[in-house]
Amino acid sequence: MLIRVAAVVVVVVALVSFVRTAGVADLGAVFGTADPAWVFAAVAVFLVPLLGNVLALRAVAPVRLPWGLTTAAQLAGAFGNLVAPANLGGMATNVRFLHRRGVATTGAAGAVGAAQAAAVAVTVSLALPGLIASGRLAGAGALVSVPVVTIVVLVLLAAAAAALRCTATGRRWTGRVRSVAAATLTAFRLALATPGRAGLALAGNLLVTLGTTAALAAAVQAFGATRSFGDLLLVVAGSALAGVLPVPGGAGGAEVILAAQLTALGLQPPVALAAAVLHRVVTFWSRVPVGWFAFARLRRAGHL
Repeated sequence: MLIRVAAVVVVVVALVSFVRTAGVADLGAVFGTADPAWVFAAVAVFLVPLLGNVLALRAVAPVRLPWGLTTAAQLAGAFGNLVAPANLGGMATNVRFLHRRGVATTGAAGAVGAAQAAAVAVTVSLALPGLIASGRLAGAGALVSVPVVTIVVLVLLAAAAAALRCTATGRRWTGRVRSVAAATLTAFRLALATPGRAGLALAGNLLVTLGTTAALAAAVQAFGATRSFGDLLLVVAGSALAGVLPVPGGAGGAEVILAAQLTALGLQPPVALAAAVLHRVVTFWSRVPVGWFAFARLRRAGHL
């Protein structure tokens, strides 16, 4: 609870600081210049990641999932992410949905874990070449001492291993993680059992990443700015950091992180914050009311 309160305080302070830097008057003027055509394009493009989420879940699920109900479950997950931090709400919604379709809880958690792992793998494989080409990876490496980082990582791993082995809570969590990991590997094997399922999982996660990046490109263009698709892909990958904030939906923190990254790409702070807010409205906040309706309908029908 204290961690969550502290995170909320940090997010609020960072958001207020960024807004003051951008200038309230400047922000109002920038929002007034938004191109409706590009705003509509951002809304339309973000239907693509929704399709990608549906495809990815259908690919890793050990049972056949209907298109309509699976789409409704992904919308319901947006509402779930609002009430739980780090996208846990959406993941829990998918686990519950698969369980209601006859999948054991461990298998459902493994399938959802496989989908999340595949999403990370696809995002990294898309962003890493651009990061290397931009020279930012080399620049970051010059600022970091590899031996020091290695020692710190080893110490943290040793401390975590000791905590897991020497405490009852640690041993209990270790057992749970092992069971979910085993189910995740099983889900991966199932997804890769045939070229069709493997291609579906790959296509789904590609649609999620590329569609989200295209929506960000449209949001930036709506305010008269433009950046390369590769740079915006790196921004989308970096914005995943907002998911670790113990704040439901990454509210506030996601906008600040996204605006800071766009500012680093050379956008003026008012334009960067306006584009970040528009992107978040399109990709998250606009889906919350629809997600609540889908969640309620699925619950009443016994699908969640």
